[in-house]
Amino acid sequence: MATLTFEVFSRFQAAADANKLLYTPIADELTYNHTRFYTVECEGDEEAARDYMRRVLVDPISQKVQEDGTPALSGELFCISYGIKKGALDLEKEAIMTNYAGRKGLPFSLRALTITQRIYIFGKGDKQALAARFCKDVCNPAIHTWSVR
Repeated sequence: MATLTFEVFSRFQAAADANKLLYTPIADELTYNHTRFYTVECEGDEEAARDYMRRVLVDPISQKVQEDGTPALSGELFCISYGIKKGALDLEKEAIMTNYAGRKGLPFSLRALTITQRIYIFGKGDKQALAARFCKDVCNPAIHTWSVR
């Protein structure tokens, strides 16, 4: 079984004011950018699986993709990675898996798909306190799991 990763992000999106993510603004001058991180477990022709996932996940005109597992962006104060809890409805995952199920004769099998949102926060400040604040306002404990790096 092979594990493939794809971190997809916009070619054109500049970092935006991080206060847009919060319920109430903070004085720190922080910016953010976001990506989507896909982890795929597959069996069979790994290159065919990689090509299929690129076609499904990435718009080659407006997006870039990082496939080696290293972060797509750098220089952040911290990064929040969050995703839908197991058992909760994930419409994007369902759409991708339905698309895959509708294809016949593919030389690989998709065994698992995990989708994670990544929010990169840039600037200066108390990393621990700021991360806690952003997690509280961005992540919903009823439906999300998350981590900070």
